[in-house]
Amino acid sequence: MKHGFRPRGARAVYEMNAGPNMTPMVDVVMVILIFFMASTAFLGPEWFLKSSLPVRAAGQASTDKPPTRLTFALSHNGGTQVMYKVDDESGVPMSMDQAHEALKGKVAGGNADGMIVLVAPSADVPYDDVVKIHEWAAALGVSKVGILDEPK
Repeated sequence: MKHGFRPRGARAVYEMNAGPNMTPMVDVVMVILIFFMASTAFLGPEWFLKSSLPVRAAGQASTDKPPTRLTFALSHNGGTQVMYKVDDESGVPMSMDQAHEALKGKVAGGNADGMIVLVAPSADVPYDDVVKIHEWAAALGVSKVGILDEPK
């Protein structure tokens, strides 16, 4: 009896190939699937963060008066000299102690929430003096304190 043998040559093995090898593609798909599953676990809580942005209705005119700007221009000539200005008025030269008293008087006579304190130090002023003015304003309840890059 004659047995039917398959040919084992290179051409026969090539023709028996049923298609491309799917193993590498399955491996890549599994890695991508695991990556997406892990990243959703990290991204979930951020979607539920609450924000507290102020909402202002359109069309409402603001009846608030503009904030009072107190400007302290600091210069150094032996000691720190302060040029104190309210809004855009002309400045008054004074010492640091006098500036502290002027700030106290201005905040005591008005609303601390409606004030902006600006500090404009020159390059040679010790930073300690800038911090003092910021601390004075914070102690008096003024929350809006800024530093200008150059005295005006």
